[in-house]
Amino acid sequence: MLKLDKKIFGDLAKKYGTPLYIYDKQKIESNYLRLIDSFQTYYQNTKIHFSVKSNSNLNILKLFHSLGAGADCSSPMEVLLAERAGIPTNNIVYTGNYESFDDLAQIYKKNLRLNLDDRTSMERLIEVGKRQQIAFRINPGIGRGGFEGIVTAGSDAKFGIPYEKAIDAYRAARDAGFKKFGIHMMTGSNNLEPYYFAEIVARLMNIAGEIFGELGVKPEYIDIGGGFGVPYNNDEEELNIELTAKSVCDIFKERCAKYKLGKPDLILEPGRYLIANSGYILSRVTGIKKSYKKFIGLDAGMNTLIRPALYGAKHRIEALVNSSITEFVNVCGQICENSDIQASHIELPVLEVGDLVLIHDAGAYGYVMSSNYNNRFRPAELLIDHENVELIRRRETAEDLLRLYEF
Repeated sequence: MLKLDKKIFGDLAKKYGTPLYIYDKQKIESNYLRLIDSFQTYYQNTKIHFSVKSNSNLNILKLFHSLGAGADCSSPMEVLLAERAGIPTNNIVYTGNYESFDDLAQIYKKNLRLNLDDRTSMERLIEVGKRQQIAFRINPGIGRGGFEGIVTAGSDAKFGIPYEKAIDAYRAARDAGFKKFGIHMMTGSNNLEPYYFAEIVARLMNIAGEIFGELGVKPEYIDIGGGFGVPYNNDEEELNIELTAKSVCDIFKERCAKYKLGKPDLILEPGRYLIANSGYILSRVTGIKKSYKKFIGLDAGMNTLIRPALYGAKHRIEALVNSSITEFVNVCGQICENSDIQASHIELPVLEVGDLVLIHDAGAYGYVMSSNYNNRFRPAELLIDHENVELIRRRETAEDLLRLYEF
């Protein structure tokens, strides 16, 4: 695994500049193998589709393809990236929401597994063209996430068909001529409780049993989404993935037998679990201010990592200095928004302008959610494997931002 050596990070900062995204290849591989081995121990037909929305770097997708993963995509461009990474379309799951005619026109002919967000999505798809396979995303009426902003099911969620209406959607799909079926659910992100996954899978399997029993067909796959969490705080415990796998697969197999569903593929769509804790942001202190509070300004602001500003996410921050004297400070970026705060009232060693800090657990929903706000450049990305350092995306330049303008 990546060794947190202050000299190494200093060398990387000199060569590649800051802010800088860094990914640990060995950690990614370890996360993937642990997850797939845990689930396939209890259900061999488990398939992992890496969530492209969590990290869409083409070189990261190539790495997951080499490990045997498929892709979970939510836009036509994500499908294109997965294909460019070598992932065959029959190993891609597409789950959009509020899909446009244009989105559907770009993907309906591809040999991928299509999960639609609503019955009205199917109606738009039929106008675009016919295909054999269809599945719907189900809102089971409950949801849970690491915090409110990442809950994706329940009465307030914008996603999926309410479970009470699901059977009507599948009847309509059958009557419209669809022959192959799956079912999908995703209730929230970054959950750390193993038995929660068993609870929601049991709920989905009961819904699936009713639907496919009435249709008189066996589903090709049952997609339980992702949501497998990682600790972002020191006081959080890791998700027990072995217990999660056993409890989920026990329920899955029992309900498959009960409802005579055969042996469908069990699809997982993890993103965060596979890559969050493999990623870091290396940043430099650009300014220090003693105002009503003490602020440590970094060159990595909400344009580089928006999660804290967007929904209050927390990331551990490590100061790469040797000082033993600490103080409580607020860490911010250079963006002209008062929400550009990476951490509030945290204890760090006393820092000076030019010192380096490391933001942990930034591999998922980091670069992929970055922006050019305030016309700041997005950072470079590195993939590190032992002593080998590979530049997998260069830093943006002024020319990159100017090239789309018409003069």
